[in-house]
Amino acid sequence: MTRRVTIVGGGIAGLTLAAALDPQRFEVTVREAQPERSVSGSALGMWGAARKVLQGLGALPDVSFRPTAGSLHRIDGRRLVTARGPGPVMVDRPTLLAALEGAVPTSVTRVTDEVTDPSSLDADLVIGADGVRSRVRGLVDARAADRVATPYVALRGIRCGAPQPDEVGEYWGGGLLAGVVPIADERTYWFTTHRSALVEPFEVSQVLDEARERFVTAAPVARRLLDNAGPDTLATALWVTPPMRRYVHGRYAVIGDAAHAMLPNLGRGACSAIVDAATLAATLNSGADLRRWQARRVPATQAARLGSSAMMRTALAIP
Repeated sequence: MTRRVTIVGGGIAGLTLAAALDPQRFEVTVREAQPERSVSGSALGMWGAARKVLQGLGALPDVSFRPTAGSLHRIDGRRLVTARGPGPVMVDRPTLLAALEGAVPTSVTRVTDEVTDPSSLDADLVIGADGVRSRVRGLVDARAADRVATPYVALRGIRCGAPQPDEVGEYWGGGLLAGVVPIADERTYWFTTHRSALVEPFEVSQVLDEARERFVTAAPVARRLLDNAGPDTLATALWVTPPMRRYVHGRYAVIGDAAHAMLPNLGRGACSAIVDAATLAATLNSGADLRRWQARRVPATQAARLGSSAMMRTALAIP
């Protein structure tokens, strides 16, 4: 018998799941409130496990450029540690979403709407891939329904021109964090994080002005990127999910940021979402008990959530 699966959220996690579910076993619907957001976003690091999933789906973007991991610096530019070996493959979010869209079977039904009451959805399984603001999460664990604010705001951007090799890496300390990464086509992906009392919705110019003041004694590359930041710069408050001990309850389950939204310090958020979706699909396709999937994914992803917070505190605390 074909089972009906509704996926709430058409981002990275939701599209990966839709692409990986067996269309002979499942009647799949993806509900996404803002599909136009697929053309925006910055760069994401794809580590080996996520690349393997994407390759298996035929959704691995053709990105031959793979940067080295760079160095860790103090915020003023003094080098602390030089990393060895290659870093992750950096992929533009729009490029990744387009590749996943191409892997989703034509049998999948697409609905553009905002799901405010997931309990009303007529489906055998309702999967929350609806991010840190998830409406499905509260049906899995009512104590974890609300997202958790952090004191951090992030700026992200992509600029033309590759950085100098000795500029590549992260810059920590003095309550600030910055990163500089070369990406394909001779471009630079950059990001900054600082504590802020600003409240969403942000004016990007306001966040940039605040960051320029905070980073006035930072490494020259960080100051230069902030000074030259364009109108396409993204400014976001950083929110996380509360701790969760389960990702499945009854006919509801959560994956990706809906289950374990974390601070970006480990660079694992998108990868964890992809692996969540692929392993959940494999479990469903085989008819196995979802509690087995849950037992594997909860410890790994909750540890990453905690680890990213610990790394943020460490990065900002360096004198």
